[in-house]
Amino acid sequence: MGFGEKIKALREKKGLTQRELAQLIGTSSKTVSNYESKDLRPRKMEVYEKMAEVFQVNVNYLLTQEEYFIMDSARQFSQGGARDARDLLDSMTGLFAGGELPEEDKDALFQAIQEAYWQSKIENKKYGNRKK
Repeated sequence: MGFGEKIKALREKKGLTQRELAQLIGTSSKTVSNYESKDLRPRKMEVYEKMAEVFQVNVNYLLTQEEYFIMDSARQFSQGGARDARDLLDSMTGLFAGGELPEEDKDALFQAIQEAYWQSKIENKKYGNRKK
């Protein structure tokens, strides 16, 4: 089930209109409509957290591991970090295109790449601020 389908099903289960959900999460009804029909996603973690609260679900139900990685990158390193994380994920897609790795191996590889990404960002931040 995609993100849009999840949101629509949860909203309907709660008996909310798109407008009512929009008011509860602090956005427009057009935005909620786009989440549901165009499978667009929030750009900020706060919106996911508000949705999770409204629907009484864990935020992880609404986010994939990859989306969480991008959101966390944005939180820690601004939009440049999110862009780098998205580029990294896009480049990894080719690795999995053949479907030759078992799912648990893909998860382990993704975790290792995430860790390497975080370490490089921390190192770059630490040494990038030095005066030459």
